[in-house]
Amino acid sequence: MTFIHVRIFISFKMSYGNSLLHVTKLVRENENCWVYNVVNQKDGFQNIFEVVHDKDSDFFPCTCMKFESEGILCTHILALFNKLQIRSISHAYILKRWTKAAKLERVADDDGLEINDCSDSSLSFRRNKLFQLASNVIDRVVFSEEASKIFTDALEGLFEKVKSIMSGCDSEGDSEKNSSVQQPDFDEPLQVRAEGSG
Repeated sequence: MTFIHVRIFISFKMSYGNSLLHVTKLVRENENCWVYNVVNQKDGFQNIFEVVHDKDSDFFPCTCMKFESEGILCTHILALFNKLQIRSISHAYILKRWTKAAKLERVADDDGLEINDCSDSSLSFRRNKLFQLASNVIDRVVFSEEASKIFTDALEGLFEKVKSIMSGCDSEGDSEKNSSVQQPDFDEPLQVRAEGSG
């Protein structure tokens, strides 16, 4: 298990432990949703969080927005899961980035071209050099409408040429393409012992 996954697991474990200290109360209900207030018993009523249970989608957004920002269920949603006796987490809450499958899929840019791993230092150097050149030009032309228009037109034309070159490279032969693309080789994660297992 990688360091990031261990950190995420520990964060989730702490959220679950803290959820046991929270009290939930139904405050509103309509035909589409139930609204609950979730409060920590230790803090009293200092911090009240609102969790909405959408009846149609079975989704539980919280005002703390931890799931939306970090991709991990918050203490408040987990407290409501305990109250409602929900014992399994919906697949909507298990983001692909936390699964093993995240590393195995191909990543494509907006044009559908595959983005390969930039482990090659010469590729990284070339990319940084191109960014620096583009940044320098942009810093100069940004102050003039005419220069900005010339730069934008030239860049759009250049982009079209690059796309045609890149699509020409893709159509040269699938066997050649497949032989040059290396499949990633992933090691199994290290075994991690749970706390208190001796």
